[in-house]
Amino acid sequence: MHVLIVDDDLANRVVMQSYMRDKASRINMATNGEEAVQAVTMALDNQEPYTLILMDIMMPVMDGHQALKSIRELEQQRGIPPGSEAKVIMVSCLEDQKNVCQAFFQGMATCYLTKPLSMEGLETALNSISF
Repeated sequence: MHVLIVDDDLANRVVMQSYMRDKASRINMATNGEEAVQAVTMALDNQEPYTLILMDIMMPVMDGHQALKSIRELEQQRGIPPGSEAKVIMVSCLEDQKNVCQAFFQGMATCYLTKPLSMEGLETALNSISF
């Protein structure tokens, strides 16, 4: 599994990396949405697309909602068929209905987890996803 972790907080990136270490063949990190879009573009260019993206919402430069929208547009432009896109777990301290709905319905997120992230919560989310 090729994983991209996107969060502006180093501690959160380290925690997510430790949770994913045994599950991923490769883990890359980005500190904002713009870097995430660039990483996804490079991965697609190299024909090594991400299997899973763990994405925060509140980040500088480009937030997670805009980054996910851009990633989905990029996947569509590249002709990636529906269902074959990267699975995206939004990981955020925001749990209001507006942000959750925006993640699922506009960004086509696969799952939504609230911080602080737990290993059990991530395991449950990963088990619910068909890769």
